[in-house]
Amino acid sequence: MTKKIFAIVIAAMMVMALSVTVFADVDLSSEFSGKTYDGDNARVVLPEGLDVSDGTTVTVKVKGTSDSAKVRLYLTDAGDVGIVTNIAEIAPEGGAFEATVELVVDLSGTYAGTNEPTVLMIKGENGWTPLVNTTIESVVIVGADATAAAPADETPAADETPAADEAPAADETPAADETPAADTTPAPNTGLALAVIPAVMALAAVAVSKKH
Repeated sequence: MTKKIFAIVIAAMMVMALSVTVFADVDLSSEFSGKTYDGDNARVVLPEGLDVSDGTTVTVKVKGTSDSAKVRLYLTDAGDVGIVTNIAEIAPEGGAFEATVELVVDLSGTYAGTNEPTVLMIKGENGWTPLVNTTIESVVIVGADATAAAPADETPAADETPAADEAPAADETPAADETPAADTTPAPNTGLALAVIPAVMALAAVAVSKKH
């Protein structure tokens, strides 16, 4: 029994460890270094391995300067026709901005796109107004690492198999050995014998009393 409990605890710990989501923290600042966007938009290809599946939240930390009334960020495809996240808006103050935004991937077609995004787009205050005298000093993307998260979902079944090893019905069979039916069965006979003795003594006493 102790072996079985120990095996169950170990298996549970392994599954919990494998289920922990590993996060990627990718600094893409160098992609914008030395560039000024004035009359155009900024974009960067998402890092390979970043989980952008349906329902995933990608966090973007951005910092820079801009003369635009608003700086907008979202995830889309290379042609910028398949937006698949909410559009985060940042209002620069004193010509500078710094913010952390969350972009939630929705592949249902709500935002137009249905395919996983490949690009982070940074635009001006609206769809037809590009950035104005804007520099991107820092862009860091934080999100679930698809390459590390996937195994955690697939392996548990295999890792849980120890349950089969721990199920050593053979090891537990000692319970059957402990139950030694052969050793316990005599008890009823002994009990019966002990129960008969008083009856025999009572009969003997009755016989003696009759003689007297």
